Amino acid sequence: MRHLAWFLTLACCGCAGPVPAPRPAKQKPAPVAEAPAALRPASARERAIAAELRADVAELAGKIGERNADKKWELASAADWLVEALEKAGYAVQRDGHEIDGVAVQNLAAEVRGGRAAKEVVIVGAHYDSAQGSPGANDNASGVAGVLALARRYKGAAIDRSLRFVLFANEEPPHFQTPKMGSWLYAQGVQARGEKVVAMLSLESIGVYSDAAGSQRAPKALEGKVPTVGNFTAVVGNTESKALVDLVAEGLSVRGSLPAIGAALPREVPEAGWSDHWSFWKIGVPAVMITDTAPFRDPHYHRPTDTPARLDYDRAARLVVGLESVIAELVGESTALAPDKKSKDLLVP
Repeated sequence: MRHLAWFLTLACCGCAGPVPAPRPAKQKPAPVAEAPAALRPASARERAIAAELRADVAELAGKIGERNADKKWELASAADWLVEALEKAGYAVQRDGHEIDGVAVQNLAAEVRGGRAAKEVVIVGAHYDSAQGSPGANDNASGVAGVLALARRYKGAAIDRSLRFVLFANEEPPHFQTPKMGSWLYAQGVQARGEKVVAMLSLESIGVYSDAAGSQRAPKALEGKVPTVGNFTAVVGNTESKALVDLVAEGLSVRGSLPAIGAALPREVPEAGWSDHWSFWKIGVPAVMITDTAPFRDPHYHRPTDTPARLDYDRAARLVVGLESVIAELVGESTALAPDKKSKDLLVP
């Protein structure tokens, strides 16, 4: 399998310092179009994860459906179902409740306690609410299903750092990037408790892929610098999170079977902050969004047609398998593969 890894570190007017000199070929801007690479047949493990993802998305976006402040009972039902799913996996779940505009909302957290570096925490999260008028299969039942799959596989793991799986409410408008956003409330709690979160991974819309020419668009600031074929996963962070962007994107490319692109972007690219990782940037935590790029690829984004049957669970499962290995590196699991030397600042000392 030929892997794809392009790393884009952009500098705009007003950013500190000049654009760095070009690095080896993999650091060059991506060509405008990329011929889709043939994927190897899915492994038995990937097929099993795909089945889990399909079932969990069907529960959230099919059976429960739209879930947000306007659909408060559905939002509560989703929270209860997620707690049950995590408890079935063996976790004790912490409900972090808040009353927002008269609606009770909950962030949900489950943790695998670390060993020698237990006070250092890696958070893997996703928002479980959906946009108004949408059942939210891709945005973001797919990300939630990915978190659940990873949580099931990490229960009881021997790790150095603590690994926390968090499911957030109120990511969608009108709460997006406001103090009422679930992840913002959670990040504020992290800061108030003095917790040392060393990395945050946000799974945001991971179920749509296409090998068709012209299936991928880009934010204005990145036009002509990313492929026009939507067959990859994007790993997006701010410039302060560049080491984490590199570690995750390179890890996915080397250890997974799905192409990955990494982008460490300046604040002048607002689309870079379109998920729960943004809340952790606000408290100084390195954080990235792992995504299929949502509105830049998915024509059903925030629409009533964002339904479970249309997602590509095979490719989403390949992403989950790649992430399992990347997380192992971040938390210091004994089975982690050799680390990426240039991201040592994020590794367990």
